[in-house]
Amino acid sequence: MLQSFPTSVDLIVLAIAYVWVISVLVIGEGLRRLGNYPPAMTRKFIHLFAGFSVFTVPFYTNSWAAIIVAVSFLVLIFLASPKSPVKSLRNMFEVMAREEDYLSGHIWGPFLYAISITILVSIFTLLPTLTPFFVLAAMALTAMYLGDGIAPLVGAKYGKHKYTISKCTRSVEGSLAVFFASFLGAWICWAFLDIFATGGLQIFSIIQVAFLSLVCASFATVIEGVSPKGIDNLTVPLLTALILFITALIIYPPMLSMIFIP
Repeated sequence: MLQSFPTSVDLIVLAIAYVWVISVLVIGEGLRRLGNYPPAMTRKFIHLFAGFSVFTVPFYTNSWAAIIVAVSFLVLIFLASPKSPVKSLRNMFEVMAREEDYLSGHIWGPFLYAISITILVSIFTLLPTLTPFFVLAAMALTAMYLGDGIAPLVGAKYGKHKYTISKCTRSVEGSLAVFFASFLGAWICWAFLDIFATGGLQIFSIIQVAFLSLVCASFATVIEGVSPKGIDNLTVPLLTALILFITALIIYPPMLSMIFIP
C-alpha cells in the first residue's frame, strides 16, 4: 500500500472523501444560518455524519492518501477559531463550538475526534498486514460518531434515570442509545466493507461478526459512560479498537500469523 505517486484510484477516492466531509460541514452551516439551528444541534449533525468518510480508507492503493485526508482535516479543525482571519475557519468554529470553546478559542471535541481518526487510519494503513482488518478500526470509529453522537440527543429528550461518574452526569437512556447505535453501526460498517472492499473480512463467520459487534457496542457504552467529559472522542474509539483487535485474535487465532508473518 506504499507507492511514490498517487494512482487515479487514489485521486478519485480522495475527492470522494473531501466532498463528503465538506458537504457535511456545508449542510451543518446551512442548518445554523438558514434553519436557525443552535450550534449544539449542528455540531451533533457533523459528529454523526462526518466520520463516514473513513469508509473510503480500504479503497486507497497508497497509504499516505488515506492519511493525508485525516491529517488535513485535523489541521483545519485546529486552526478553526473565532479570531481566524479566514472566514471559512471562523464559520467552521461557529458551527461546531461549545460554549466553553469560546474561552479556549479552539473546538477541542472535534479536534480529538479527528485525532482518533488520524491515529487509527495511520496504524491500519502504514502497517500493511493490518490493512485487511481496518474494519475493526472502522467499527470502533462508528461507535464514536454514531453511538457517542446519538447519546446526548436521546439523553436530553428521554433521559430520566441519571448517573454520575468522573464528575460527569449521564443518563441510562443515553447509554442505551450508545449501545444500540454502536451495534447497528458496527453491522453497517461490516456489511459495507464486506460488500465493496476486499481484505480479511471473509475469515470471520456471521456469528463471529455478531459477537464482535456486541463486544464493540458493549465496551463503547461502558467506556463512554466512565470517560471524563471532553475526552470520550479519544477513549471510545481508541480503547474500543484495541479491545476489538484483541477479541478478533482470540476468536480467530490464525489472524495472528496473518499479521505478524506476512
